[in-house]
Amino acid sequence: MSTATSIGREHLSADVDLSLRLKFDPGSPDFHNHPIAYYKALLAGPPVQREIGTLTTIVARYDDLIAVIRDNQRFSIENPVVAGTERFNVFWDTPTLAHRDPPVHTRLRRMVAPSFAPRKIDEMEPAVRAMVGRLLDTAAGQAEFDLVKVLGDQLPMMVFGHMLNVPEKDFSSIRRLEDVTHQIGALKPGKPIPPEFVKNLEDLRTFFFDYIERRRANPGNDLLSAIIAAHDDKGSLNRQELLGMVWVLLLGGLSTTADMISYIIYDLLTHPDQLELVRRDPALIPGAVEESLRFDPPVHTHIRFAAGDTELAGVRIPRGTPVYVVLGAGNYDPARFRDPETFDIRRTPNDHLSFGEGIHFCIGAAPARLQGRVMLSEMLRRFPRLRLAPDFVPRYAGSVFSRGLRELRVRVD
Repeated sequence: MSTATSIGREHLSADVDLSLRLKFDPGSPDFHNHPIAYYKALLAGPPVQREIGTLTTIVARYDDLIAVIRDNQRFSIENPVVAGTERFNVFWDTPTLAHRDPPVHTRLRRMVAPSFAPRKIDEMEPAVRAMVGRLLDTAAGQAEFDLVKVLGDQLPMMVFGHMLNVPEKDFSSIRRLEDVTHQIGALKPGKPIPPEFVKNLEDLRTFFFDYIERRRANPGNDLLSAIIAAHDDKGSLNRQELLGMVWVLLLGGLSTTADMISYIIYDLLTHPDQLELVRRDPALIPGAVEESLRFDPPVHTHIRFAAGDTELAGVRIPRGTPVYVVLGAGNYDPARFRDPETFDIRRTPNDHLSFGEGIHFCIGAAPARLQGRVMLSEMLRRFPRLRLAPDFVPRYAGSVFSRGLRELRVRVD
């Protein structure tokens, strides 16, 4: 059984390639294909600085990460639009939970937090289980299918559609917004945002303002209607904040939850001893979800900006410069996790950073965890012979912030 006992950095593997400290680029295919090698290199020393579009500080050790993401006074989540970081301002003047510091963040989050409380979300379990069943029915009779297409691309959208009372006919526009933001986030550092991306985003802004008007005319007993009412009746949101709230709620954790769903199954199928444990004891399902989140975090990096000249672990960080907080590396820090390269569904405690930490802890954590638990339960129940397709080779896609499997072909016959 794992413990959180500090075991010291001297236990880092001897095969650490320290040159990767100066080659780290969170958006590169090489990193997406071999993240652990980069994590180990970054963990071998204090924060490292290099040019990634602009002077950038890369933070990886668990305690250093906590110091950054808990201190919004020194490390702001709001981009001062440093040259080379333009692509991080995807929403520009549209305030969202994910891109604002207090007091704006506090006010916005307070409005929606009760609807995302774990107990409230757990009440959705029967509905989520029915959604998973409906999706798996589409693969009935197939000896092999792609889990990404059958579940990952569908389930998160259905869950958030249920929460916000969004009809399936509008899913395509939400996917388009997700695609555009993902494409912008995947741009190379320093590369200007193509005009067609800007136009697409402006077109979507118009669509969602129209969408808000349609919902205002036909409100329901749902979170989205309540947010619109808060703008109309209480003045709690200005027009741009209303749009930002709608965008962030509709997008939610669609792609990241999809990646999590695939990783849970992939991690278990590539660790058959752990798969057998969870088959024998379904009470281990929550632990399997948490360990997969630690082992293969869908969101591997966040960004902050130095609010003033500051210092971290002996490294001077100039005002206004970006700070990459590599949460995935923190999940492999041997000073926090014993045998971090071992996939152990009974690991306890498991204080991974895959949902962040502090005031910006992912508000969608509870829905994501619920989907992971229900999905795994139903997959194990339906498919006692579940295994990877014999010729399956993992291929990854991602951005500066995220990483996921392009497909996950499984056999169930």
